Amino acid sequence: MKASDLKEKCNWIRLEVLKAAERSGKAHIGGTFSAVEILAALYYGGIFTFKPRNSTWESRDRFILSKGHACTALYAIFLDLLIITKKEYETYGQNGGLGGQLEASINCVDFNTGSIGHSVGVCVGMALAAKIQKKNFRAFTLIGDSEFYEGSIWESMVFAQENNISKVTVIVDRNRLMVTDIIDDNGLYKDFRQRVENFGWAYFECDGHNTSELIRCLRKTRKIQKPSILIANTIKGKGVSFFENNLKWHNLPLSEKDIELARTELLKK
Repeated sequence: MKASDLKEKCNWIRLEVLKAAERSGKAHIGGTFSAVEILAALYYGGIFTFKPRNSTWESRDRFILSKGHACTALYAIFLDLLIITKKEYETYGQNGGLGGQLEASINCVDFNTGSIGHSVGVCVGMALAAKIQKKNFRAFTLIGDSEFYEGSIWESMVFAQENNISKVTVIVDRNRLMVTDIIDDNGLYKDFRQRVENFGWAYFECDGHNTSELIRCLRKTRKIQKPSILIANTIKGKGVSFFENNLKWHNLPLSEKDIELARTELLKK
């Protein structure tokens, strides 16, 4: 897709997320909106190798949306790419339907979500399996920036370095806001590039709302012979002015007025 088409597609995804929130009465709007361009770059930018109706194709790339509460954006993409049916899509929030986290029973979903800190290790394991089986697929994961507080991620990074596992890309949705607090640059993320490179991983950074930059960096991660971390600098709630950089929109349900105001703003873009 051209940049202008991707911009339009991202706006459509945000509008679909609003519809899902309206139908279900449930939303993790802040972290979902911050991740839209990242997901669009992966699935529409020629980065991710997959076959929409064949989730067991052995040569497909693997992807784990570790911040699974952003699943409504991924569901919209799955609908658009015919990975799931419209009937299935409209079950979101219903008993027995699509849930607020991802399940491996859904077509093209490789791992259940809900407990943070595991996806990097799983992706390293997938890439190790590819290496042993002489397959050429890559494992991607999109994580929230608070997940680096989990020690299992750093252990997985050490394991990847020591076992020369290269085909892993970790994308960090760096929106600087977790559920109740700010993640500033003077704590966990101080000298972060140096930390990552000391663990033998390649480090990239870009504007997480610029699809051209995202695609360019993601292509580099495919070429380099190291596991990679891409810091995608984003804004929580991106796209709607009163959602942006506001902690309360992590999981606050939307009122009819909120939805109407947000939809009006998005339709003007």
